[in-house]
Amino acid sequence: MDVNLYNMTHDFERVLRRSNEFKSLKSIYREVNADPETKQLFNKFHNLQIELQNKQMKGQKIMRDEIEEVQKTGEVVQKNEMIVRLIEAEQRMNMLIMELNKIITKPLQELYGNFEER
Repeated sequence: MDVNLYNMTHDFERVLRRSNEFKSLKSIYREVNADPETKQLFNKFHNLQIELQNKQMKGQKIMRDEIEEVQKTGEVVQKNEMIVRLIEAEQRMNMLIMELNKIITKPLQELYGNFEER
């Protein structure tokens, strides 16, 4: 039997879109984007996080004022119920993806686990 992993993956993508985790994330994301102030705050916080992550990945030094800006913005974000709900929904979605990744990569883990035991 010839297995087409790409077709199966596209099928899985459609199933993932119908999951409660994704539906919840999508709904809350729409709420955040419907409120201009909340959207602006979320985008600012998200962009600051990405900038710092990119600097870390490039081995660049992160300045104290950058850290302070992220912390101050984070404090404001924590007071916004919609953004807190969005972050929580993102975390649930990320946990699901991590669990699914473990399942998908299980054959490789078993292969290399067995290889190391030899």
